[in-house]
Amino acid sequence: SVSWARRGVQETGINAEYMGIYLFTMKYLFIALLALSVVAEHGVDVSTLHPDCKCLKSHGQNFFVPRCYTSVGRVDSNCAKNLENAKAAGLRADLYIFPCVSCGNPAKQITDTIAAVGSHSVDIWWVDVEKLNWPKDHAKNRAFIKEMVNELKAKGKKAGIYSNYYMWQEIVGLDWSELSGLPLWFARYDKTESCSTYQPFGGWKKPAFKQFQGTTTSVSYTHLTLPTSDLVQISVVAVSLKKK
Repeated sequence: SVSWARRGVQETGINAEYMGIYLFTMKYLFIALLALSVVAEHGVDVSTLHPDCKCLKSHGQNFFVPRCYTSVGRVDSNCAKNLENAKAAGLRADLYIFPCVSCGNPAKQITDTIAAVGSHSVDIWWVDVEKLNWPKDHAKNRAFIKEMVNELKAKGKKAGIYSNYYMWQEIVGLDWSELSGLPLWFARYDKTESCSTYQPFGGWKKPAFKQFQGTTTSVSYTHLTLPTSDLVQISVVAVSLKKK
């Protein structure tokens, strides 16, 4: 937006003394237009094979997040096919990794997932931090999660964290903010497409995704135009879906 405004100044020959006022005005005009046009996206996450991604696309879904590693310590065998189906339907694809904490070797869990994904295009690789078989030792849990994230970064992948206030509190402690530079996908099953109830934790001032509904068999969701008060708090609204 700034580059465009500068070109406008040069091309119209506006005097230098008005340049600051012009850029200031254009900046806030752009923000105002953005506020009027921002539309939240909807997407789904799945833990089983979902062959009909075109149906999701036709019902207004924009992105697809399949599970690609399981809590029992193996790659999800449906991962690659789900990513293939998402691409064929024109859906943007992320993926999530459900760690097997008791299996150890977090870096290998990442490299196994990367091998399973192969050449499929994936935007964000979400590390799922929720209550299942985590020990009570915060320091060990932090080290485990950090090793996963570091391995993703070392392999050139964009990492994100899936969790919520209470999960984070129990597993690593609310004060651990070392990963707050990563995008956060937080879960609050309140069926409200807004982040007004978001309770900050782990250094995240705002989330990137909100999961506002759990398992459902319906895909009848529409785009949501966010009120101005939510624009700085959320960029994407996610909904979990499992089709019968």
